[in-house]
Amino acid sequence: MALFKNFIIVVIVVGILTRIALYLYSRKFKKDMAIFLAFFTVSVIILPIVSLTLGFDIAVSEYVVALVIWLLFDLMRIKITTKKMKK
Repeated sequence: MALFKNFIIVVIVVGILTRIALYLYSRKFKKDMAIFLAFFTVSVIILPIVSLTLGFDIAVSEYVVALVIWLLFDLMRIKITTKKMKK
């Protein structure tokens, strides 16, 4: 159960960081480019820190999964909004 609690906290923390990066990048770039830039920026910043402090296995098993979940969420959301705008 503790692993699941940690994963929920990781998803929330990664979500907050990607929202901040997405907001900053979306002012300068198109929405689809901003999504990928936010993903790579957060992963470059957070993965080395987590690998050094908690371990590489936790970085891969929790943080990479959370980053991919947020990336997929953003990509699905942008496709839905572009479909609504085309109608």
